[in-house]
Amino acid sequence: MLIIENIKELATCAGNMITDATIVIDGEKIIAVGKTDDLKKRYYLKKRGDKIIDATGMIALPGFVDCHTHAVFGGSRAAEYDAKLRGMSYSEVQKRGGGIHYTVAETRKAGVGELYLNAKSRLREMLLCGTTTVEIKSGYGLTLKDEYKILQVIRGLQTNEPQDIIATFLGAHTVPKEYAENRAAYVDLVANEMLPKIAEEKLAENADVFCDPLGFTPEETEKIFTAAKRLGLKLHIHGEQTAHFGGAKVAAKFHAVSLDHGDYLNDEDIALLQKSGTIVVLLPGVLMHGMDWGQTKFADTVVKLKAASVPIAFATDYNPGSAPLLSMKLVMDLGMRFFKMGVMECLQAATINAAKVLDREKIIGSIEAEKQADILLVSAHSVADYLYQIGDRHFDLIIKKGRIQKP
Repeated sequence: MLIIENIKELATCAGNMITDATIVIDGEKIIAVGKTDDLKKRYYLKKRGDKIIDATGMIALPGFVDCHTHAVFGGSRAAEYDAKLRGMSYSEVQKRGGGIHYTVAETRKAGVGELYLNAKSRLREMLLCGTTTVEIKSGYGLTLKDEYKILQVIRGLQTNEPQDIIATFLGAHTVPKEYAENRAAYVDLVANEMLPKIAEEKLAENADVFCDPLGFTPEETEKIFTAAKRLGLKLHIHGEQTAHFGGAKVAAKFHAVSLDHGDYLNDEDIALLQKSGTIVVLLPGVLMHGMDWGQTKFADTVVKLKAASVPIAFATDYNPGSAPLLSMKLVMDLGMRFFKMGVMECLQAATINAAKVLDREKIIGSIEAEKQADILLVSAHSVADYLYQIGDRHFDLIIKKGRIQKP
């Protein structure tokens, strides 16, 4: 067993905080969580091979869950940021051949080995930032061959990297240039060729669509969702990002697991999402780096989401253009600042609520008995003090599936 004792403060993310806490781990699972004095009486007959860690002066958090990333891609869009700083909008960049189209071209040129090694490096950095579970979308190939290539890279990462990695098919990221004059043919390709192939080989468990003026119409999204649902894939949607466009209505109609972005959600949308049980995934890194409007409206939207009891999750949206951000800690910092959310609300959005987006809340996202031992330990005065301080701090210990990962 692995016993972590004398934890100054432990945020379970299951509704309570424990001071002077101990966690008992057997293999990959937590078997007990509670006060140190209580658990000493039950687990202090040390057996050969048991390891005891004294966490005096440290806090404990669940491993962070990043439920929306685009971590497999080729090329760099650093030059694009300079254009944005000079006033060019996200839409203008896309229309001039930059944005997603540029990354698609670079990803198509890249080999499997190059894509794998670059993604492996990003995942390593995410782990050092405390992210122990990562969702990765395809979507920078936009041909059957290239989407397949990206998903094969993700499969390799699932096999070889310490994090839990969940694959999402996003062939409906945008209409590729070669189909600009025949959108219907591309929608058919996604629905009738790509999705069946992906589902047959179990390369992804989720399907996502960018329902947006820069992506797909609500009608096109419904066609793709219908095909994905028939194949047993869980549904997610990039919705209401660059304009109010109808994505929330589609999400509610299909009971999508999540609607991600939500920059232009209105009151009717929120009511529909409440009824459908759809989780809203907020991506504050995009507001910092890629979007063109201020934060006041979004803070108001968050108040309405909370009033309607619509669950809120956080993610990095890590991608080369609008959110080159690997740190869930920074996402929480931005959530506090941009959305006026409290410390524990932000922590739950980055752990247990994000786990719900990935249908993993019974396994990860909180520190409880019978759950997977994904635990972060860091020296701090308190959980609130750690999260209040802007930016990342090195963890004293990162534990994934009961195994200590070298910082």
